[in-house]
Amino acid sequence: MKLKKLEAEIEEVQSIIEGIENKNEKLLTEQKEIIEEMKKIGIEKLPYSYSSLQRFIDPKTMNVHYNKHYKGYVDKLNKALEKVKGADLELEEIIRGISRYNKTVRNNAGGAFNHALFWKMLTPKRQKIKGEILEKIIKDFGTYEEFKKQFIEKAKTNFGSGWCWLIISKSGKLKIITTPNQDNPLMNIIKDGGYPILGLDLWEHAYYLKYQNKKDEYIDKFFLVINWEFVNSLFLSRTEKKLNEEKLMNRLLTEGEKSMGCNTTQVKEINRLFSTNPQVKYKFMNTINGILKDVYPEYWKEKDQYEPGSMSGIYDFGTPGRSVINKLNTNYSSFCILINDLNVFLKSKGHKPIMFSQDNKQQQLEEVERFSEYLVMLKDRIFNLSTSKTFQEIMKKLKETDARGEKREDETIIQLRKIFNTDNVNKIGGLGSEEDMISGVDAVINIDGKRLTAQIKPFSHIKEISPTEVMVFGASAPKKYKTDFIVFNNTSKTVVFKNDNTKILDGNYVFPKESEIKSV
Repeated sequence: MKLKKLEAEIEEVQSIIEGIENKNEKLLTEQKEIIEEMKKIGIEKLPYSYSSLQRFIDPKTMNVHYNKHYKGYVDKLNKALEKVKGADLELEEIIRGISRYNKTVRNNAGGAFNHALFWKMLTPKRQKIKGEILEKIIKDFGTYEEFKKQFIEKAKTNFGSGWCWLIISKSGKLKIITTPNQDNPLMNIIKDGGYPILGLDLWEHAYYLKYQNKKDEYIDKFFLVINWEFVNSLFLSRTEKKLNEEKLMNRLLTEGEKSMGCNTTQVKEINRLFSTNPQVKYKFMNTINGILKDVYPEYWKEKDQYEPGSMSGIYDFGTPGRSVINKLNTNYSSFCILINDLNVFLKSKGHKPIMFSQDNKQQQLEEVERFSEYLVMLKDRIFNLSTSKTFQEIMKKLKETDARGEKREDETIIQLRKIFNTDNVNKIGGLGSEEDMISGVDAVINIDGKRLTAQIKPFSHIKEISPTEVMVFGASAPKKYKTDFIVFNNTSKTVVFKNDNTKILDGNYVFPKESEIKSV
């Protein structure tokens, strides 16, 4: 009797446990579904009825525009983002960094973002423009009438589908631009873009049911329904935000908060990053070259412009000839300083810092894209030599590195004369010479009328990694050169290798043992 009672109690407890487990499992499932749902881009509610804007657009068009086109963009975007790793971002963040996404995400993110703005830019109430936005329009266009005339002309001359925008440009001025398809001025692929505060949808689906081929009439009537209160709030929020960011960046880069600098470990990590993922290096190089050209146009010379055989770059900046500033695009310490100082700024804004994964090449490319966007956005502040502590620190490091390199090359030339038993060994060209830049020629050795070339690099040590191969550690910016020899020099030794069958492994040079010529 007692046994049966005990079995019944055990069965009851097991039933309770199972119930709890089922509830927990259901709760976890629901939580997972909620989290997944939160990651989705939401649909903005239409702030008025379909028939509220009849002096501008008919109810049927509004219904189709909102429920078919706009909601369609949002649905397609969410489906596209399911296939994109790490894409659980705010819609504006996706728009700003659109270059890292595919065409499907670009088109539908633009459609979702543009329309979410567009609904708010319209109002059934008749509004007069007033306040700060009116003052700014008068300041930048002369009169409100002139602005209206230019906006209408710009919209009417736009060919095909797209949008016409009033934006706050990067210089702080108001500007009217058009974008094709569903592109937005915030997108980092839009040249001379900016922050949109007013936009007009020029796609046929926005007007065709009412106006058919009378697109010009649709554009004219847009000014009857503009929500100037919303436009003014956008203008104020953006200008105030930009002002605060400028104050913060000014304090970060020009006052007592000195540049963070970099330690040896960080520089080695960037050396490895550049060596194992050349696309990161090339993106950084191209970004820096574009920035230097924009910030210092009076010092920028195209190929052969400074003198025959000269490469493009900055010349006569501080001292005559090709400036050391050009080395910024491959200098590990410069890259590191920029990241460290920028991360201080990002942290202060609550943004995710720039971080490069050790092994994930896709993540590395996404991060260098984000890094480059910030550098371009803040270029006038960061790369101002007279005010930026960051740039002053970078120039100091570049000059130190250049001086060490010059000294190393001079010492190596002396050692090469001993190794090849000839005084006919000479340093070639100079910073900016085509032979140096393209082929990597630092020195020329003339033996029995034959001209042999060499690249000179620093190193820490050499280690045997197989019965037939050795690895050279600590060489800066390892890459393939077209020279006959690669010469490694440090304070105690100079080693010469034939540049045949040279490999680069994990950021280090690998040579067949028989490639070593001689060392002193």
